[in-house]
Amino acid sequence: MVVYLDIAFFLNFFADALALYVTARVSALPVDRRKLLLAAGLGGTYGALCALPVFRMGAAVLPELAVAAALVRLAYGRSGTFPRQFLMFFLLSCTMGGVLLAAVQLLQSRQGMTILRSLDWKVFFLAGGGCFAVLSVVFRGEARHAVRGQLYHGAVERRGRKAPVTALLDTGHGLTDGLTGAPVLTVHWSALDALWTPEERRALQRLERLGAAACLPELGAGFRLLPYRAVGVEDGLLLCFRPDKVTLEGRDLGRVTVALSPTAVSEGGANALWGGEGEKEGQYAA
Repeated sequence: MVVYLDIAFFLNFFADALALYVTARVSALPVDRRKLLLAAGLGGTYGALCALPVFRMGAAVLPELAVAAALVRLAYGRSGTFPRQFLMFFLLSCTMGGVLLAAVQLLQSRQGMTILRSLDWKVFFLAGGGCFAVLSVVFRGEARHAVRGQLYHGAVERRGRKAPVTALLDTGHGLTDGLTGAPVLTVHWSALDALWTPEERRALQRLERLGAAACLPELGAGFRLLPYRAVGVEDGLLLCFRPDKVTLEGRDLGRVTVALSPTAVSEGGANALWGGEGEKEGQYAA
């Protein structure tokens, strides 16, 4: 048997890179191209090694799950939604890998239709139905918000840097800036990773553990504390700052205040909450 390691590497690299990118977009995670390509490269290397007879045991289910978890961790870092990201990536990578291998087999064979007729389509329908059921249960919130037009895509700009955000138009999100009275965009701090300096990133990584007041002295100028109240929280504090520009669905919100949440703001599909005016709705959400 002849094993073409370069082909095996590139097929796995492409499938993993595409699966990681789609997972990031669906989960509203920032896409770090360097980390994504590095993770896809490791996935491609693993796939190429598994094509060798001596490493055939590496293609078993448990090693594949472990490698998939490592790729997700490398590409996205620490996140409270890791199980969802892992499940999405694993299902997508399996699907895309299968499609690519099938395409290669069909292109290399002169009996493409004969191969298709010989396949057990019951397995394909059962596997596809199972994946659809799992994804519809785990990611039903994102689909519901998307259908209702409650997901807004935009960006936050600061000091020449830009970070994409996906905001959920939340009717219960009435947070406003006490200085301006305007609605506040609340974003999970890690979603704006592209905006931070190394010093700011180190401080914000301790935000959930230490709290906003303890992290403020470690941050540079431009950050302040924003008081808020929520269910079960009488006198809470959030770190906030004024970016250079915020856009949602192409609409310039100007230098609206951005509050940094220490934890994920949504179960999935959004990394920000917005209670202001939405162009899709034509009215205020809060």
